[in-house]
Amino acid sequence: MPGFSLRHPHFVIVVCLFVCVLGLTSMVQMPVDMFPPIKIPVVLVATFYSGMPPEQIEADITDTFERFFTLGSGVDHIESRSMTGVSLIRLFFQPGADANASVTQVSNLAMADLRRLPQGTLPPVVLSTGASNLPVCLLTVEGKGLTETQLHDYLQYQIRNQIAGVPGATVPPPYGGKYRQIMVYVDPLKLQAHQLSPMDVVRATNQSNLILPAGDVRIGPLDYNIYTNAQVPSGDALNQVPLKTEGEKSVFVSDVGHAEDGSFMQYNIVRVNGQRSVYVPVQKQGGDTNTIAVVDGIRQAIKNLRDIPQILHTHVDLDQSVFVRDAIRTVLREGGMGVTLTALMILLFLGSARATFAVFLSIPLSVMITFFILHLMGRSIDSMVLSGLALAFSRLIDDSVVSLENIFRHLELGEEPQKAALHGANEVALAVLAIMLVAVVVFFPVTFLFGVSKYLFGALALAVALALAASYFCAMTVVPLYCAHVLKPIHHHPGTANGRKSWGARFHGAFNVQFDRMLDVYEKGVRRVLDRPWKTIYAFGGVLAACALLIPVVGVAFFPRTDAGQFVINVKAPSGTRIELTENYVQRVEDIIRGTVSKEDLDTIISNVGVMPDLSSLFTPNQAMHTAFVQVGLKEDHKGDSFLYMDRVRRRIAADIPELRTYFQSGGLVDSVLNQGVPAPIDLQVSGMNLHLCDQIASKLAGEIRGLPGVSD
Repeated sequence: MPGFSLRHPHFVIVVCLFVCVLGLTSMVQMPVDMFPPIKIPVVLVATFYSGMPPEQIEADITDTFERFFTLGSGVDHIESRSMTGVSLIRLFFQPGADANASVTQVSNLAMADLRRLPQGTLPPVVLSTGASNLPVCLLTVEGKGLTETQLHDYLQYQIRNQIAGVPGATVPPPYGGKYRQIMVYVDPLKLQAHQLSPMDVVRATNQSNLILPAGDVRIGPLDYNIYTNAQVPSGDALNQVPLKTEGEKSVFVSDVGHAEDGSFMQYNIVRVNGQRSVYVPVQKQGGDTNTIAVVDGIRQAIKNLRDIPQILHTHVDLDQSVFVRDAIRTVLREGGMGVTLTALMILLFLGSARATFAVFLSIPLSVMITFFILHLMGRSIDSMVLSGLALAFSRLIDDSVVSLENIFRHLELGEEPQKAALHGANEVALAVLAIMLVAVVVFFPVTFLFGVSKYLFGALALAVALALAASYFCAMTVVPLYCAHVLKPIHHHPGTANGRKSWGARFHGAFNVQFDRMLDVYEKGVRRVLDRPWKTIYAFGGVLAACALLIPVVGVAFFPRTDAGQFVINVKAPSGTRIELTENYVQRVEDIIRGTVSKEDLDTIISNVGVMPDLSSLFTPNQAMHTAFVQVGLKEDHKGDSFLYMDRVRRRIAADIPELRTYFQSGGLVDSVLNQGVPAPIDLQVSGMNLHLCDQIASKLAGEIRGLPGVSD
């Protein structure tokens, strides 16, 4: 390989230029995220039957679907939630299963089983989800003078349609506000006086508010479509709808009640910084979706909104891309520090700026080659890939340093640069290859991992392996070629000029003197150790045992705890609590947060109370009117630790509002991905045919688990 590069220098240079161009292009096109895609498909099936109680939803819809979905291939396990009017079923597939094929399979099974469901059940909605499909930000709206109904309509029909086109973004239905609806309010006494029932009003309203085609008429050269004017133009017109005729007099809606342009009963309330508002979560699609690009696209889209009043303002809150940017920036900064320190050490030991620059050629070229291959494999730029590169930075230089040092030795022996480059690189080619393969083999056990660990650490191992292979290529081609044409022959002591040594040469000479003294001390120490082998073994064994005793003190965790700058409080009031009273509880929780979190650190408090029995129920942990969750966002430059704030708020809520049950989450992407999208890292499930017995067992276990050290919720 060194001989080929020296014989064809222009070819090697062109290849390096191609690598730089393709590598930079790949870096720009690759998605940027916190973690690599977790390819564990999860399919969500939502079925709606308005007004049906949870027990019947579970028995007639959820159970029917679950039994039929067992026919699917690759299904790992099935979980479900049955709420009032809503059945939510999650099918978890085996790792590596094709997400599109899973959705198609479940959709076909769901439609085939639809005939077994109660009459009036809406066709199921089948969506693909997973640990990578997570909310990256919240889009909130506010406007002085606008009602909750107007805020909801503007966000649902104007803003949402305009931001849904952002590449990689999924925009669910909005939360909060009131659904606009024409309501007819009737007086029971007046109905009784006219011998009418509420169903009479319903039938008359439906029959008098229709779109009926009446055919067409051909007049002259034109053909006209004819429609009957049977649809009321406004809510007030419903007051003139006749209910029945008594003799020569008709009874109208206005005779028994009145119609008004109002809103549907409110089952979901959103509070933004203490005020009722509306928001929509923006989710990142899986695959090649760029978290940072999605958030930037949303921010750009809301700057160019059309057909909305000037008093309506939109805000992006709880931006998850901030944490992604910080994490990637931190990895790059640490890697840059490592490269800089490595350069100083090379310069210190070799004493040649030209030789130091030769080593630095291997870093960008190896990184560009790695990114290009990762792009071809459909990978992303994430913290695990960057961590792998940061881990490999020292090894990237090692291969080039070994090659360079041997070439430098041949130069000091008096050889010309061309011969020194050829002989020096060939002598160490096999040794460098062996070192590279040993380092790669260290990461081979990663292939035996499974689940989330496989995708996280597999990306890290792949980045290290590719970077090391690229570094070997650079050490055996680029470095010898550089040394052959840039380094000068050494016919006298390096660093001399007209017999006088430069300050760099003097410093390097003084360093070598001190380094030789250290080597002498090291040699004496090694001889003493070799003369006392058993004592050395016992000493190191004692040190190893002492270190092993420190493991319980240090603790063990799958991933280091990260401060995402936000946290989430899941709140559960006593079962059956009205949504208005649940909102009062949430307001008290918000007051506790404001009194606990420093004003300099607190940025946003967004609360979501209750749940609507529609598509929005797919993307909320709330299950009924007595459940809610509060999202707390801290400022980017917050000084207080979010976990410390969580602990303080937890104790305050337990002391001031003991009837509430709470569960705290960090609210960041890290925990969501590591937990595969579920709230807690540990789930204890009790299954059986007797629901009440399962509840008793679960309650007993929960009471015992609360007494365990380290358990918070």
